[in-house]
Amino acid sequence: TQKILFMWFFSALSGNITKKLPRRTVVPVSDTVIFCVELEKPVDDAYWTRNGERLKEDSRIIIARINRQYTLTIRECTAEDSGEVAFIAHDCKTSTPPRKHPPDPPVEPVVRNKTDSSITLCWSPPDSERPVPITGYLVERRKVGAQTWVKVTSTSVSRTEYTISENSEEASYQFRISAVNDFGQSAYLEVPGTFYLEPTASVKTGLVNCSAHVGEEATFTVELSAVCSSSWTINDRMIRSGSEYLITRSKTTHTLVIREVSMELNGAQVKFVGGGSQSVSTLTVKDSYQKEVKVSTSQKATLSCEVSDAKTEVKWFKDGNKTVHMESKGKSRQLLLENVQKKDAGEYSCEIGNEKLVFKICVQDYIPKFLFLHQTFKLCEVSDVKTEVKWFKDGKQLSSSKTVHMESMGKSRQLLLENVQKKDAGEYTCEIGNEKLVFKICDSYQKEVKVSASQKATLSCEVSDVKTEVKWFKDGKQLSSSKTVHMESMGKSRQLLLENVQKKDAGEYTCEIGNEKLVFKICVEGKNTMAVFWLYGKQLSSGKTVHMESKGKSRQLLLENVEKKDSGEYTCEAGNEKLAFKIQVTGMSLCLSVGLNKRV
Repeated sequence: TQKILFMWFFSALSGNITKKLPRRTVVPVSDTVIFCVELEKPVDDAYWTRNGERLKEDSRIIIARINRQYTLTIRECTAEDSGEVAFIAHDCKTSTPPRKHPPDPPVEPVVRNKTDSSITLCWSPPDSERPVPITGYLVERRKVGAQTWVKVTSTSVSRTEYTISENSEEASYQFRISAVNDFGQSAYLEVPGTFYLEPTASVKTGLVNCSAHVGEEATFTVELSAVCSSSWTINDRMIRSGSEYLITRSKTTHTLVIREVSMELNGAQVKFVGGGSQSVSTLTVKDSYQKEVKVSTSQKATLSCEVSDAKTEVKWFKDGNKTVHMESKGKSRQLLLENVQKKDAGEYSCEIGNEKLVFKICVQDYIPKFLFLHQTFKLCEVSDVKTEVKWFKDGKQLSSSKTVHMESMGKSRQLLLENVQKKDAGEYTCEIGNEKLVFKICDSYQKEVKVSASQKATLSCEVSDVKTEVKWFKDGKQLSSSKTVHMESMGKSRQLLLENVQKKDAGEYTCEIGNEKLVFKICVEGKNTMAVFWLYGKQLSSGKTVHMESKGKSRQLLLENVEKKDSGEYTCEAGNEKLAFKIQVTGMSLCLSVGLNKRV
């Protein structure tokens, strides 16, 4: 192996020496080197030296002379053979300049002070058997998966420690180190392991102070000059994404979202660190604020605010006047309004010193509506379990019977109606003294619907909320829209339309919302006859001037008050067959009666 190379440079004094050695000789370790000098006139006392010491023959060194030629042979060369070799003949001398051996590689690599964007490498000088001068060290890096090593610095490093902090891109890197001197470079010492590093980045857009109400989100955003990872702290406490926080990164933009702000975070310091830079802001938390609270009559309203100290006392005001009925739970302060009436509408405020939180209560009538079922009940709630109520229908007081029941459960008062019929539709009231709660039962139940074959059937029900969705079923199977089945919503009304009803359409239909349902029974009368359609460009339907009649097997189209615009081609269609008629209007009125003599 060519671990050590010997390069010899000879210079000669003018005089007796006539033949010089080559200026450079490369000799591998354990190989043999021969030096040869020729004199113009031979001398008897010429000799060889190495590093100033006269050489003598031994098992490895052979000194010879043939006429005017003098030779020095060194076998099995070692590192100790390096140095100045000279030939001296009286006052003439030729020699190699002194030369040092290239250094061995450094040893004992250590990693210190690793951060996201920097790493400090330390090592020890080569552990050599002989003193070899070192002028510096070269540090190189390579991205994991790449083939090429790149110098970290343009010049060598003089110390046995170097910090790498300028990275062009985030990646995992490997490192290696070699020693250098004036005569060459050592083999490389590789640092064990791989190390993830990011570029150093500056803050382009920093954090700004943020304010939010209790229960709201708070968002903080930072933009850096380069892509790198980051960390967030709140009051010096490291935070991570989870149920409380959402941390995201999109290229150079970093975002922190506090999902639900609490009063404990008021004045908190939010800090961002990334790419060797940082940015700080302050979070200000305000009490939860409800601009407007809507509540129905006879219901309960709760106004809440949160304080920073559990011992803090607050005052509640309505339209400037102090109110009572308030509760404290930890840092929460609540104002409770039971059985709200119209007179309770107005502006309420929760005040602490010079600070206040304003609420506006709007009271609206509460008129619940129910689907008209075989059984239904009305419910109201009283403030005292001993309170007695009276139930009325259309102004007339009700009393218990087989189908009417009144029940009391705690503060709840119920009116239960069994086997509801059309006659039960109307206005029901629950009364306590001068107060009353109004309910309405709408006549929206059809126990049985009779329809003739080939006609249209409409089933209707009413819901209590315009946003409520219903499902329609026939004999337990859910229906979907088709050419003959349509479902419509108009306000609180929900309709099922069946076109061209046939015998097969008879059965039980239900309109369902959750666990409640309204039942219809459709009975189809007459034979299942063939449907006949009249068309004038498009299908005609009965109106003030257009009538369609059926008499046995005859189908007639009657047009009244005919005008010139009614001229044209009319078509009667039955199944796959059709019959066309042309009308030419020339007079003031015309009544057209056409019979389709086809067995249907």
